[in-house]
This record gives sequence, structure tokens and C-alpha cells, in this order.
Amino acid sequence: MKNLMIAIAVLSILSDCTYRPKEKRLAKFMNTNYQILESYYKKTGDTIAFERFLSNGPTLTIQSGEIFSGNYALIQQRFNSVLNIPKSDNTLDSLRTQFKTDGFTAKLTDNRDVMFVQIIPDTAMSNMDALGFLNLRQDIEGKIDNKLQNSNLGEWFAGDMGAGGNMLFYIDNWQASMKIVNEILKDEELLDHVLIAKQVMATDEDWIYEVVYPAEYQGVFNPM
Repeated sequence: MKNLMIAIAVLSILSDCTYRPKEKRLAKFMNTNYQILESYYKKTGDTIAFERFLSNGPTLTIQSGEIFSGNYALIQQRFNSVLNIPKSDNTLDSLRTQFKTDGFTAKLTDNRDVMFVQIIPDTAMSNMDALGFLNLRQDIEGKIDNKLQNSNLGEWFAGDMGAGGNMLFYIDNWQASMKIVNEILKDEELLDHVLIAKQVMATDEDWIYEVVYPAEYQGVFNPM
């Protein structure tokens, strides 16, 4: 009986253990309040080229870049150019027409969108920290899943611990879902500690991830 009580007490402590990352490892990418309005893609060999519209007040930012898989299944994302121009409906329409002429499209396949939310851990954690980090991931993915389902916008379908606290969700309305996810992460004070990626399907069996938050992110993304 005594051992049973001890086991219950330990389980209770562990279930309440939550660890939150402290290091702002993404700080250099958090310089603006850019919001991605639209994205367009074109597959060239093993590379997915992208063109993105970002809004920041009266300014329209056009990010041209590419994503591709490197060694050890690590994804490389980089910008080839970033252009800031005054925002107007005519400019947007002209750019959409130009992208279409250049072979870009909003979706390369008809598959359902997938959102990958990854909480970035601190560089070093104790065993208790790691357990608390697992509890944090499960708590956050539950809150996101509940809000998405209640809003008829999508649902959670997978999660694990790898390069970070990984959470994957099927999404039916990307912009509305991003707003909800960002609100939850803001309330949880995690916006400085997450990467949000969009699964870009090249074919039904071939995909790669584009990091869409922070909007200025370029470098390596580890989906493992």
C-alpha cells in the first residue's frame, strides 16, 4: 500500500511538471511584424522555389527564395531576394499574373494542408526538464487541437519529441488557423520559441517543409 501511494505521488508530480524554454534562440529573426498574405511555388529539380507576399502596414514585401533537402534530411531555406514596395491592389494583381506566367502556383497538389509547429528547446536540459518539455508539448497541442476543431478549421494528427516539441495538424483554412495558433502561442508566451512550417507537397508522395513563422527565417529546419 505504501509503495502504491509513493507511485501515485510520483506520477502526480511528473504530470504537473512543465518546462518552458528560456533561451530566445530565434531572436535574430523576430525583427518585424510581417504577416504572410500569399505564397506561390514552383518545383525545379529537387528544389521548391517560392514567392511570398508579406504585409507590414502600407508596405508590401516580396520574398523570393527556395527550399531543398540537404544532408541528414535537414531542410535548407534561403532567400534570393527581398523587395519592399508600396502596397496596392493593382500591384498585387500584377504580381499574381507575373508569378503565374513564370510557372508558380498557390498549390502544387490538391492535398490537405499540414501545419508543423515545433517548440525549440534550450541548448541544455536536465532529465526533469525534458519530461516537463514533453508535458508542455502535449498541453500546447491539445489547446491548438481543441480550438481548431471547435472552429472547424482542422485537427491534430501527430506529435513527437525530436529536434523540438513537434506537433502536426491538418489545416482547412491556413490564414484563419495561423491566427488561432499565433494567439495560443502568444498567450503561452512561446512566440519567441517556435518555428511554424507549412508542408509543401511536390507530389502525393514527395513533400518538404517551408518555415512560415518567423516570416524572416532562413537557415536549417530539422523536421525530425
